[in-house]
Amino acid sequence: MKTFDPDLDTAGRPLRAAGLLLMGAALAYYAYGTAAGLPLGRALVAVWVFLIVAFFVGLLWWMPARLRYRLSDRDLEIQHFLGRRRIQLENLREVHEVTFALGRRSGSAALPGYYVGRFQSNLGRLTAYTGRAAGEGVLLVLHTGEQVLLAPKRARLMLAQLRSALPEGAEEA
Repeated sequence: MKTFDPDLDTAGRPLRAAGLLLMGAALAYYAYGTAAGLPLGRALVAVWVFLIVAFFVGLLWWMPARLRYRLSDRDLEIQHFLGRRRIQLENLREVHEVTFALGRRSGSAALPGYYVGRFQSNLGRLTAYTGRAAGEGVLLVLHTGEQVLLAPKRARLMLAQLRSALPEGAEEA
């Protein structure tokens, strides 16, 4: 089984840094406020700010880290934040190397470094499992007509391995 890491968007780094600074400021305010005798209600606001920001910073770190692609002889397993999806290689109709730009989303998770779900894109309506909103990727077209977009770091290697695993009669484009 071959594992491929997604090519992650770096846009989340400034958000994580800002979140860490805000968390530190909230904790400092709470510590100072309780030591200086500020009303407890004002100090507790700092705790709530810390908890809320910590939750979102945690999502920005953890969700992209959960995205992985695993290719075996029989299937492609896509691991993401909410679970896993297996695509049997015999269900592949076409495999393409593409340049994509994700647009409007519907029922999807879209954070910097984590784009999973249904999107409208320059390639049409598709299901994306990527770490970027735009760039180079691999488009799988299933026999059902569903388009699945992946964006691994080593896209050409994954593309070559997928093409070698395509069933007879499938198109290589």
